[in-house]
Amino acid sequence: MQDRIRLVLIYGSVREERFCDQVVAWAREQIEQRSEFELSLVDPAVMFRQPGEAPAIAEQRYQSLQQLLRADAFLIVTPEYNHGYPAALKQFIDEVPASWEARPVGFVSYGGVSGGLRAVEQLRQVLAESSMGFVCTP
Repeated sequence: MQDRIRLVLIYGSVREERFCDQVVAWAREQIEQRSEFELSLVDPAVMFRQPGEAPAIAEQRYQSLQQLLRADAFLIVTPEYNHGYPAALKQFIDEVPASWEARPVGFVSYGGVSGGLRAVEQLRQVLAESSMGFVCTP
């Protein structure tokens, strides 16, 4: 019997010098205070092949994919850009083969006047098509 929930925290931004790193660090700190979670981090910035990338990146991509496939639940940390979520996050959801179906998902959002509310509302619609269950609302 599994004792801990395998939670995968997904970065929502791939921009260089992104604020997302700070929000992920905060969320990670909160989660690691709880013993019921086995936390893994997945960064979409390494999930897509880049020209001339190092073999270490390919290995990191493989490890991230394995974490996604084993996940019990997901937590997406997303910014709001121009009243919506980042395009790279949509590409990640659409193209990365993960077991999205029937997995709970939560959100931590930031940015914009609404603190990311509009990004989360749009993501809820997108992820509903993937048959994810929502564990929190904005």
